[in-house]
Amino acid sequence: MRVTDTLKVNYDLIEGIAVITLNSVETLNALDSELIYELNQVLDKIENDSKVKIVLVTGKGKAFSAGGNVKRMGDRTTLETIEIMSHATRVITRITEMKKVFISAVNGYAMGAGFSLALACDIIVAQKNAKFGLSFINVGLVPDCGLLHFLPKIVGPWKAKELIFSGAVITAEEAFQYRIVNRLVEENEALSEGLEFAKKLAVEPLQAMTLVKTIIESSKNLDIKGTMQYETLAQSVLQQTTDHKEGLQAFKEKRSPIFTGR
Repeated sequence: MRVTDTLKVNYDLIEGIAVITLNSVETLNALDSELIYELNQVLDKIENDSKVKIVLVTGKGKAFSAGGNVKRMGDRTTLETIEIMSHATRVITRITEMKKVFISAVNGYAMGAGFSLALACDIIVAQKNAKFGLSFINVGLVPDCGLLHFLPKIVGPWKAKELIFSGAVITAEEAFQYRIVNRLVEENEALSEGLEFAKKLAVEPLQAMTLVKTIIESSKNLDIKGTMQYETLAQSVLQQTTDHKEGLQAFKEKRSPIFTGR
């Protein structure tokens, strides 16, 4: 079901899965100010919809997203750059902090900030012809939209510097080997495979999944004791939920649990 159909971003509900499609084919879904504005509007609707547990992000055409619109960069003032970056980084922050599970279905090029957008999601499904680009250095810039946060934590700081300094374009196979990509699928199957995985997650307890998301992110800045304290707090909260009680009852009755998110 189509929920929102704006100029550059489409929002559909498919069996309870929120599907965001970047739809600016002529710019390879570049993250310009218009698309970012529309993306934030769609995220508003998703955040306020308690029925949505899983969000799938993909692109229309041959690109997931080409990142920033290079043609417009040279015309911006410093203040204009700061303004558009504040809106773009808000998208990334909202995805990482929202109490939903995000899956990126990378259907082609994910370049620059488009790579960052994919990395902001909790799971990355990529088709074999996808490519991930770090071309910032080629135009005298540094990675942005959180890429310098995400990438070193996945591949390590030294490998991250090598890839960034060289302006590398990483194939989907390489990204899978580097553990950037969770699931590697055949060409033209990123969306369908991403949806299938989303449907499997949609029946799981949302509160538990989002707490896992929060603790993993927080544990990057904690020692083992701090992480275990966070785990203990989460367990004490989750053990009072209806979903936990349903899981126990289903285990006793040897049936699949029916979680409600409460």
